[in-house]
Amino acid sequence: MTPSLEVLKEVLKKLLSKGNLKTLERLVDKTHPGDLAAVFRYLNRQERLKTFQAILKKDVRKASDVLYDLDEDIKIEILRNLPIEDAVRVLLTFSAGEIAEIIDKLPERLQEEVLSRLKEEEREEIKRYLQYEDSVAPLISDEFAVVRDDVTVGEALEYIKKLPNDFDVIYVYVVDDKGRIVGVVSLKELLEAPSNALVRDIMNRDVISIRDDATKEDAIEIMRRYDLLSLPVVDEEERLIGVISIDDVLDVITEKTTEEFLKIAGATEEEIFFTGSTLKVANLRLRWFLVVIVGELITAFIISRFEFTLRQFLPLVFFIPLIAAISGNISSQSAIIVSRGLITERIGENLKDFLYVLFREVKVASIIALVSSIIVGTIATLWISNHLLGIVIGIALFFNVVLASFSGSVLPYILDKLDLDPNLATSPLILTLNDIFGILIYLSIASTFIHRLS
Repeated sequence: MTPSLEVLKEVLKKLLSKGNLKTLERLVDKTHPGDLAAVFRYLNRQERLKTFQAILKKDVRKASDVLYDLDEDIKIEILRNLPIEDAVRVLLTFSAGEIAEIIDKLPERLQEEVLSRLKEEEREEIKRYLQYEDSVAPLISDEFAVVRDDVTVGEALEYIKKLPNDFDVIYVYVVDDKGRIVGVVSLKELLEAPSNALVRDIMNRDVISIRDDATKEDAIEIMRRYDLLSLPVVDEEERLIGVISIDDVLDVITEKTTEEFLKIAGATEEEIFFTGSTLKVANLRLRWFLVVIVGELITAFIISRFEFTLRQFLPLVFFIPLIAAISGNISSQSAIIVSRGLITERIGENLKDFLYVLFREVKVASIIALVSSIIVGTIATLWISNHLLGIVIGIALFFNVVLASFSGSVLPYILDKLDLDPNLATSPLILTLNDIFGILIYLSIASTFIHRLS
């Protein structure tokens, strides 16, 4: 945080703690929306709500700009805790696409109130957005500069001057008489060109665009590949209907990254939006814990079937957590690497690509398994004074680590082929499966040698 933002945060907190709302309103009225949005993440829930209400009281448009720039979890939190009428007032300043991005995460009463205040065509637009959750449709903005290809540079600049102040013009898109995109020209190029030159003579005709039925991932990939700050969106007849800005794409990337990390932890994105409801959050997490409970009960049953082995040589129990932890770590690493490769398409549809990664992961795991087996086996031998125990643990650990790497690599690939999210393989599911098979392998090998161990 910069020194100026640190000062702003401290002043806001002090005014809120003293209940000095009048001074707070004057302060937020003079502060840039971007600075307010940046400071919000450092305030607690009540401070954010009171500060936002102060902004809203002074200027609904400014409140809208601040809300739009906030992280989605904070945005939803504020809307959920505002009085219905205030939340509706702010939401009605958003475009249909912006409303569609968050409306399904809002309370039903607020959803109904917002939809009832919208025009019929806006309601239909939102319904279309919701039908295609991964579509680029919610990202499309109608705030862009467009001119005909037969106008002069001077006429184009006069048009730009008349645009609203909140239009950030970087590129000017050029269309023909049927509205089809035929070129693009930067604001800098317009300023440097003679005023009597035709736009068609200075524009770049090699326009990178995207169809309105494409996915968000398509937009991310195109903007990354061509280093674009904004991406024009066209319909099936190549008519320009809007643009996607880099800011919106970065929001999508952040959202997807957050979702992936939550899946790795066995949590869900919905938890972020129920920060005030312990029961709802517990209910969302419970499904994964039930999976873990069932899996570990199976593990307990497996251990019980080897009761004779464990009774004969109790020190075998000492190494069960170690075997599970090491192989679990390896399986998680392999699962994350393969799932990320599938999501980013670094592992393509070609089976050879996957087999190459699988073979590499198993080779790496084999080296780690060999080193770990020697270290742990040696320690076990010295500790228990039984060289055969060291051999048993070393063999079991080696096979466990290699199998864990193999299963951690294969599971995301199988899920991807079943059109499921490969990130599910990085959740507690893989750790639970690993415990089951890891303990089974360990105790099976120990049972083979039990007559020599005891």
